[in-house]
Amino acid sequence: MDLKLPHSIRVSGIGGQGNVLMGIILAEALVNEGFWVVQTQSYGAQVRGGLSYCDVIFCKNRIDYPMAQDFDIIYSMHQTAVYNHAALIKTNGVLIVDSTYVNSIPKEAQRTTRRIIAKPITRMTQEKFKSSVPANMVGLGLISRATKIVSVSNLKKAMRKHVKESYYELNEKALDFGYSLIERTFNLKDEERHEFVGRGFE
Repeated sequence: MDLKLPHSIRVSGIGGQGNVLMGIILAEALVNEGFWVVQTQSYGAQVRGGLSYCDVIFCKNRIDYPMAQDFDIIYSMHQTAVYNHAALIKTNGVLIVDSTYVNSIPKEAQRTTRRIIAKPITRMTQEKFKSSVPANMVGLGLISRATKIVSVSNLKKAMRKHVKESYYELNEKALDFGYSLIERTFNLKDEERHEFVGRGFE
């Protein structure tokens, strides 16, 4: 994917959901894809249970400024995160929410993009693996299929640098499972940045 303009991703949730690890692995996988990448993270007042998020900016060219004000992709794992961050989605951006913990998407976000994916990712992970722990890896696999910005193979390569070896197999299966959950892909292109979303626009 030849993206010459900086594109941005925010992975958000509450402390303990593994969203920061998601961002770290995603950033490293994007480096493996040949992008220039900046990754930052923020925690709320409470490490576990408080709002936390991880931002990733990536581009085929050097990145001049390491912060993003709005986002091409937002992946939200909790209702608190959606309320705080969904309004930051760019026009025609991709908003992905874990409907296990998200039951409402702000109307402002719905007016900004039609590219909204809502799946009960944590619940499906629990049913599939008898544990909700790898839900963040399922989310990364889902992002891979939904946006085509990064391959599952590069996510697996990056994951192996950040988790214990005993979790390699589980996380690889979780990445593959997440990839299988999506039928439709939304391509990010530099020229798809519009100021207005008309009826039926994608």
